[in-house]
Amino acid sequence: MAKIELEGMQELIDKVNKLGSQGETIKKKALDKAGNLVKGSMEQKAPRSELSKRHMADNIKVSDIEQENGVDFVKIGPNKGDNSEFFYSKFSEWGTSKIPAQHWAEKSVLENKKKINDVIKEELERGLGELD
Repeated sequence: MAKIELEGMQELIDKVNKLGSQGETIKKKALDKAGNLVKGSMEQKAPRSELSKRHMADNIKVSDIEQENGVDFVKIGPNKGDNSEFFYSKFSEWGTSKIPAQHWAEKSVLENKKKINDVIKEELERGLGELD
């Protein structure tokens, strides 16, 4: 999973974190919007079979907000513990001993790094502005 460090937003994040449940709503909107931006990119980059069937690209999910070491985030795309119908997406992303890694999900995150930062910043500012 690729991680994006938010740049130049610590003051905004601190303000939002002090708002309690209102801040959680603002963070959820910001992370959902950024997550859906990356999801769209992943849907375009994900490998597709030429067979007429359901594709992993049509089943990319954005998780609910999770927290690790005090940092809020969402997970998008394949994860190594996936046992769903689309478990094979992790093999195309990270590879196996016989299949080379394609890193389509990671590329989607890295190529959109600036947009992700911009979307989160705009949503945090908008949410704080609505409270004034």
